[in-house]
Amino acid sequence: MKKFQRSVALFPLLLAPAVALAFETVDSLPWPSAGVFPAYPRDETRPTDFWIQGGMMRDDNILRRESARQGDTVTRAGAGFRHDQRIVGRQRLVVEARGDAYSYDRFSDLDHFAYSALGDWRWELGNDLAGSVVLARDKRLVDIAETQAAVKDMVTTTRFAATGGYLVTPSFRVRAGYAHGIADRERLAAAETRSDGVTVGADYVSPLRNTLGVEYRRAKGDAPVPELVAPAGTFVNNDYDEREVALVASYAPGPQLRADGRVGRTKRTYSEIPGRDFDQGTGRARIEWLPGNKTILGFEAYKEPRSIIDVAASHVVVKGVAFGPSWAATEKLVFSARLIRERRTFEGDPAISVAGAPLRDELVHTLRFGVGWEPLRHWQASFAADRGTRDSNFAGRDYKYSALTANLAWHW
Repeated sequence: MKKFQRSVALFPLLLAPAVALAFETVDSLPWPSAGVFPAYPRDETRPTDFWIQGGMMRDDNILRRESARQGDTVTRAGAGFRHDQRIVGRQRLVVEARGDAYSYDRFSDLDHFAYSALGDWRWELGNDLAGSVVLARDKRLVDIAETQAAVKDMVTTTRFAATGGYLVTPSFRVRAGYAHGIADRERLAAAETRSDGVTVGADYVSPLRNTLGVEYRRAKGDAPVPELVAPAGTFVNNDYDEREVALVASYAPGPQLRADGRVGRTKRTYSEIPGRDFDQGTGRARIEWLPGNKTILGFEAYKEPRSIIDVAASHVVVKGVAFGPSWAATEKLVFSARLIRERRTFEGDPAISVAGAPLRDELVHTLRFGVGWEPLRHWQASFAADRGTRDSNFAGRDYKYSALTANLAWHW
């Protein structure tokens, strides 16, 4: 099935924190050699990319504290690879993995090794049936903006997803998907979650492969360790059942414009303390506009309940917008920026209902700017400047920070 869209929406599962180390800015640069820009297509004769890298970051408020700000210098060294190639007939396999060792100059207790690995089999049977099977695992340091402490706490997540779609007619498709996730946190067992979700949908497919459809999703979350709610001293179970009905669409009238989105109603109910249940409209929209062959303007807006293991097993309502322009000045030089505004309300916190605690409400702003330069073949030098703030109604959780990053990688 040509151009089959495998992006069956999966349930929100322990998403990575919005505020991360500034290395994320250099890691997400859209390099011209990667084929991101139409002016510089990717070399398809090289399906495998292997790299080694080293970098350094200076952060003036590494623990994300309101007062007693303390800076630190973080160095990292790592390696990784990505392989993307057809294997038999129309079957395609994508395999990627990376590992990075982080060393903190001042807060050495935070030294750690982080890794990620993913395998994605993109299968096709004939012209009408296609899908994917994905298995992924990663390990990282918990978001220090949440702990605000120089304590090493690692998070490990494992994900499995399988999707499939069938073109009943050239203009009508049915699809289904299943996803399973496991998230473990070393120092806060009550935040651990096991999740299973299924998705079914039907779409109208235009001759240009644009789609408009309806989707139903159901997910169940199991938090095996009850959460202790202070000061009540009560243990609360965070198991939940989540259902969503949504309209979904994708639109690409030409190579200069790409858009996709979903809007619907999401209902999450907990097995205990129903006063924190979620039942609201949700959605996500993403637009990419290419006014020229060397420029990409990206916009994203979203509202959704998320289980974020860096916080707890219960949900946080996240509403945000993001804008990011990217410009490939030459084949060897690229500039990228990203502005993020995200509001988090901790409506799923059981302490609100059990202990009468106030609702935590926080607003995060992050500005990222990156520059990438490939002075010679195989070499990539990148630089980044990040600045972020958080305004919270809880004492001690406001912060401001600035970070500068430099990174050098060799690719084969």
